[in-house]
Amino acid sequence: MRWLAATLLLLLAVGAAPVLTQQMSLHMLVQIPLLLAAGVLAEQANRHRQANADIHVLDNSRWTMNEYGVPGLILVSLAAATWMIPKALDDALVDWRVAALKYIGMPLVGWLLGTSMRRAPTIVKVFFVGNFCWMSAVAGIIYLEQPVRLCNAYLLNDQDWTGRGLIAVAILIPLGWLASRARALGARANSCTNSETLLK
Repeated sequence: MRWLAATLLLLLAVGAAPVLTQQMSLHMLVQIPLLLAAGVLAEQANRHRQANADIHVLDNSRWTMNEYGVPGLILVSLAAATWMIPKALDDALVDWRVAALKYIGMPLVGWLLGTSMRRAPTIVKVFFVGNFCWMSAVAGIIYLEQPVRLCNAYLLNDQDWTGRGLIAVAILIPLGWLASRARALGARANSCTNSETLLK
């Protein structure tokens, strides 16, 4: 199911590109996250398949050069920052090489995000989630405060909506992440309670 979901998201992001790239907000806040999510789901599907097939996976950070997920998360942060730059969005519309980098690179970044977050300890996750949210909020404020267009391809009004969207992302991501952590901790606590009950 994860492979199917990843494929559908990728097809949606590519197939609906004429619509999703008409507005700056849809381009930055819908299409690019769809490509990223496709990569995350593909990595999860691959991990699940290997686990079910009992395939030994080399997950030693020392050998994979992704110790504690830090190098991978740095690359993910750089990719996210790149696609918050208005010039990158403009170039993706007029230069096929930049467009190809977006359509190929962002799913790979999503794959890297999935494996890096799994390897990272909580303190590293908190740092990178906080850094991304701060970056998103700052970019959103800049978009809102600029009296002129930053993207040649998009109108000033759409730039304002993109700014609001980036600020909303900066608020919603940590809330969603904290909620998922709370659910995981709750499930772990219930599992421990059930185990203790069975032992009695």
